[in-house]
Amino acid sequence: MKYTTVIVGDLGNNCYLVKDDAGRGFIVDPGSELDKIKEAVSAFGLTPLAVLLTHGHYDHMNEAHYFQAQGIPVYVHSDDEVKLHTYKGMSLWAGVSHNGIRADVTLSGGEALKFGDLRVEVIHTPGHSAGGVCYKCGNLLFTGDTVFKRDYGRYDFYDGDFKTLKNMIVNKLFNLNGEYEVLPGHGDASTLSYEKKFNPILMDTGTD
Repeated sequence: MKYTTVIVGDLGNNCYLVKDDAGRGFIVDPGSELDKIKEAVSAFGLTPLAVLLTHGHYDHMNEAHYFQAQGIPVYVHSDDEVKLHTYKGMSLWAGVSHNGIRADVTLSGGEALKFGDLRVEVIHTPGHSAGGVCYKCGNLLFTGDTVFKRDYGRYDFYDGDFKTLKNMIVNKLFNLNGEYEVLPGHGDASTLSYEKKFNPILMDTGTD
């Protein structure tokens, strides 16, 4: 398994391309700069079998329409499907055109997906967004806007909630067995062991 990161958009979103030894795999969060993503897909030698969205905010899904039109299914949690085609996707708030779509597959959390030789586990982690998920593939953990390096996601958008977010990070993600490379929706990569020691959500109360 190999992956590469494509940093796109004004918010510095991380779009990830992941493939098995035969080049089959998936795209995580194609948020903007379609030409840049397409060039990376070609250079990486990826045959995408799915687009996996960590949540429905525009900056993580706005170029998914292109891949869907090529017959590549788009996956999102059922609680965030509405964000893909309504104001709740935050595009109006940001003043950005919204390429609205309907998901091909809605998730509930707990699924085990298979793309080529890659097995992907879906972990429902609401808090930043009601339908936020993390995707676990081998030793890779794609965390979207749930947890970042020494930081965590905002909880002041539609259906965000600090207590829920903290519970998901501290009691769900931090209790995963083994070590994982944390690949967030923005910013630098980290490791799960590092975040379990240094992430400020361990002490934050959401009242500041």
